Amino acid sequence: MLVPLTELLDAVRRVRGELNHSRFVDLTAVDRLTREERFELVYLFYSLDHHTWLRLKTRTDREAPSLTPIVSGANWYEREVFDLFGVSFVGHPDLQRIMLPDDWRGYPLRRTEPIGSEPVDFTVTRRVYGSD
Repeated sequence: MLVPLTELLDAVRRVRGELNHSRFVDLTAVDRLTREERFELVYLFYSLDHHTWLRLKTRTDREAPSLTPIVSGANWYEREVFDLFGVSFVGHPDLQRIMLPDDWRGYPLRRTEPIGSEPVDFTVTRRVYGSD
């Protein structure tokens, strides 16, 4: 279900109340670089009574309202999306990086970030069994 950003909080209240999908499961984002509102936020809810899933989507160009006043479990998920995509959540109690170092520049899951890698040095320890 795609909802306008301005109606997101009301939609979440309805999903949790009237529709009885009270279990918040996940939040992620998709970077649609060619769109004006390039970030699609995807919220996932579950109903313990009906055993059904409900996916709620909204779009933004840079910020969205925080769900933490309604759904306390959204706290870390919003921090993760902020850290990896750079989407700010207005009203979040402690919006700061959660996965990357504080001095990290950029947002690694944005499509504008260059694809790169970090070299990994492996140390091989060779043990011969049966030679004791």
